[in-house]
Formats: sequence, C-alpha cells, structure tokens
Amino acid sequence: MPPEASAQSILERYRPIVDAQVHRVLEGRAEVALYDVIRYHLGFADAGGKPADAAGGKRVRSAFCLLACEAAGGDAASAAAAGAAIELVHSFTLLHDDIADHDETRRGRATAWKLWGIGQAITAGDAVYALANLAAGGLEGQSSPEITLSVLRELNQAVLDVCEGQQLDISYEGQYDLSQADYLRMVGLKTAALLRSACAIGAMIGGAGVETAEALGSFGFGIGIAYQIQDDMLGAWGDPEKMGKPVGSDLRRNKRTLPVILALTGEDADLRSRLRTSLERGVNAEQAAELAAAMAEKGIRLQCATMARGLLEDALGRLDRADLKMPAAADLRTLASYLAERTR
Repeated sequence: MPPEASAQSILERYRPIVDAQVHRVLEGRAEVALYDVIRYHLGFADAGGKPADAAGGKRVRSAFCLLACEAAGGDAASAAAAGAAIELVHSFTLLHDDIADHDETRRGRATAWKLWGIGQAITAGDAVYALANLAAGGLEGQSSPEITLSVLRELNQAVLDVCEGQQLDISYEGQYDLSQADYLRMVGLKTAALLRSACAIGAMIGGAGVETAEALGSFGFGIGIAYQIQDDMLGAWGDPEKMGKPVGSDLRRNKRTLPVILALTGEDADLRSRLRTSLERGVNAEQAAELAAAMAEKGIRLQCATMARGLLEDALGRLDRADLKMPAAADLRTLASYLAERTR
C-alpha cells in the first residue's frame, strides 16, 4: 500500500472513535446557534446546520494520542476522551487562527468567520476550548484521578504553549532580523507542543513509565516541527487544489515562514535584496508565486526539505529506541513519515 494510503487507513481507523466522543460532548446543545458554527467548523454540518460529512480535518493529533496509548500497552478506547479533547483544542486554535490570518477558506470551504462574522467565530472558538476540557473529563472512571489530573495539566499547558507561539508568529510579521533559532522557538510552541502533548498523554493513559512517556513526547515534538516545515513548504510551493486553499498567502501577509527566514538570512545577496524589497512593498498572488520560484531556484526549498527530513529521522530514532508495543509503534512511524512528507 502506498505510504499516503497507509497513513489514511490508520487515520480512518481512529477517527470514528474520536468523533463519537466529540459528538457525545456536543449532545443536547443544538438549541443555540453557537453550536451550528462549531459543527460546521468540525465538518459535522453544512452552513445551514444540516448534517454533513465534510472535510473537518484528519484528526491527526488524536490518532497520535490513541496510537501512543496502544504503543505503551494500553487500549485505544481508554484514550478516546483525551483524543477528543486534543482534537477540540486543535479546532479552537484554528477558529482563532483563521481570524488572525484573514484566511477565507479552510479545507475547501469558507471559514467560520467569513460566514458568521469575527465575533461569532471568536465566541465559537472559546466554546470549543471549554468543550475540550469537558471532553477530557470523560476520562473520569476510566483512568485514575492522578492520571486524569495529569492529562488536564498537560492539555492546558499545551494550550498556553500554542497561544505563546501564536503571539510570537504574529509579532514576527514584518521583522527582518529573525534567525532559524527564532523560528524553531515559535513553531516548537505553536505547532509541536500539541503533538508532543498528544503523544505524552496517550502514553500516560496507556500506563507508560516516565522514560517511555518522555520518549513519546519528544518524538511528537520533533514530528511537530517537521510537520510545520512541510506546511511552510506547501504554503509556498504546494498545489492549491490539493491544499483546499490558495498558496502564497504567507508571503502576501509578510509572515516569517522557514523559507522566508532562510532566504532573508542566506548568502545570496540578490535574493535577500529582492525578497526584502518585495515584502516591504507588498506582493500580490502572482508576485508571491514568482518569489517562491526564485527561492526554490536558489536552493531554499531543498534546505527546508533537508531540515524536515533530519527532524523526521531523529524523531523516528527516538521512537525506535523506546520500549513500545507493535503494531502501534509501526503505525506511529507510518503516520509520522506521512506528516513530514505530505503533499497536502
């Protein structure tokens, strides 16, 4: 089976388990229009509130949580509530990210703020964060009080990390003196922290010892950074039809993705000057595509791919050295490779 198809089969195996928990925490909340926004964002409904099976995300982070639980020797079902909480945390951040980034489409559909307005989308995001904590409360009776409390602490620390990373990401826009270290700090918080927590939480619920839980968390963190680098690459050089949204928007917003930072700090003076001048003046979609092509020609795309590959190999090495159960460990490897090398 091709790597992408194999990864998709893994995600499809765990998605129903997680979605059942998400539906459970949404039960009885249909009378308020707020939940129409939430169900739409999650892919459970169309813009009119009618049930739908739209692209509401792959449930990647929750799949990592359930797989980590199995790899530690536990049952995936015992981590379903935590997986739902992690998915809802991710969904709440996306609702707010779309507003901050002025993105009008996500997964081939209009974003929530575009349909209902900024105020409604912010409120929906706040509500989804509360729902995430309610979902995590479903661990009560399945795990010990100590593990449940540890999961809630880990989850909420991840939320703080994501918020810190988002603040850095916004503050970096328009800056020209940023380094790779600055970038890695930002994406380690904004993107990698939640994937780290997903793996660590799954390990805790699965009964892993401290060393194994730390190894799985470290694995998730490394994959999270590789994932973000790949996301940056797709944002510059991806296929809009596969992505479900326009490419080049990061350049148009003068955001500091890895390709931009590498180009601005690289040895090619002509590229540095051209990119800086263009970003200061502002670029349209056509100019963004031209800049992306110029960066690829100068080797920036290859540099990004090399960094992502190195992070992937390091994370897989950590996975291999941990004392984990099969076949969950092999599935974690498959899913990690897919994330770091995906084309959409």
